Amino acid sequence: MSVPDLDHLLMHRPPMRLLDRAISISEHEAVAELTVREDIPFIAPGRGLPAYAGLELMAQSIGLIDGFKCYCEGLPPKIGFLLGCRRYTTACDTFAIGSRLIVTVQMVFNGGEMYSFECRIADPEGRELAKASLNVFAPRDPPTFLKDGTT
Repeated sequence: MSVPDLDHLLMHRPPMRLLDRAISISEHEAVAELTVREDIPFIAPGRGLPAYAGLELMAQSIGLIDGFKCYCEGLPPKIGFLLGCRRYTTACDTFAIGSRLIVTVQMVFNGGEMYSFECRIADPEGRELAKASLNVFAPRDPPTFLKDGTT
């Protein structure tokens, strides 16, 4: 099966959808890419995309996995929640305008609605630019969770 357009996988819409496309998606891993553009909301004029925005790139890439599962079931994408980050390290302060970034996320823990991922941002040559461990919560029924706090 080919990878669907991001509109079918993520609730984010431009300008807050930062990814350009999904390269590959499986049950436990996603790879996405983007080219850093001046119209990205986090851009620091004259500097580029601050490295801290890499967390959002990673979180959106994680969302591709659940979005793909929903897509395969004929459902729209749903929201998830970033709970925390451990060991976020970067090799740069900013990602330069025009640079292409490859974001890879791998699931290392599946607790039903709680997940942990090892995440990496690299350039097209494979040089690591950022990495982190992210914990997320993906409730089965987000509207009910948001309404009364239970699932």
